[in-house]
Amino acid sequence: MRRKDREVTDFNTIIQIIYNCEIIRLGLTDDYPYIVPVNFAYTVEDKQICFYIHGAMAGRKYKRIFKKG
Repeated sequence: MRRKDREVTDFNTIIQIIYNCEIIRLGLTDDYPYIVPVNFAYTVEDKQICFYIHGAMAGRKYKRIFKKG
């Protein structure tokens, strides 16, 4: 992080930020980088955050996430 004075490191604050979000932006790359806004859900267990992203099991986003090789 370039600006250490703006870095959020408190876990409870991070969870509160996520809780207040309706969408997140997922950064992917194809021939070039691109960002996709997505709906999501999440769980927290033992200070581990797991995001669940809504989307079809086909298409550009799916191919970039599950690309083989």
